[in-house]
Amino acid sequence: MSAMFAVRYVALAALVIWLGGAALMLTDTIVGDASSHFHLIAAACGAIVFVSLFVMKFIGPPPHAFVLRAGLSFAMAAMALYPGVLERTSVPLMAVNVALGLVLLGWYARE
Repeated sequence: MSAMFAVRYVALAALVIWLGGAALMLTDTIVGDASSHFHLIAAACGAIVFVSLFVMKFIGPPPHAFVLRAGLSFAMAAMALYPGVLERTSVPLMAVNVALGLVLLGWYARE
């Protein structure tokens, strides 16, 4: 059971890093080289959250609303990569990403 909690905390930490970076991007406080690489950090955090959900499913009881949570984390990772492909940030897309991240964070808070 302790492995389940460790995976949950890793996923929570990745989600918090992801949301913190996205919030900083929305307020334009990330400057220089860090802003150009944020989409890679966000995609890595999204992959960690996505994989963690599957690990939690297979080592213990599946998380509540597993399919929806996995879909949200996949969509958030895709939305984080999209501005990197375009080589420019999209404020509305980042705002949606933050809103979906807060939904995921709400699920973690209830558990």
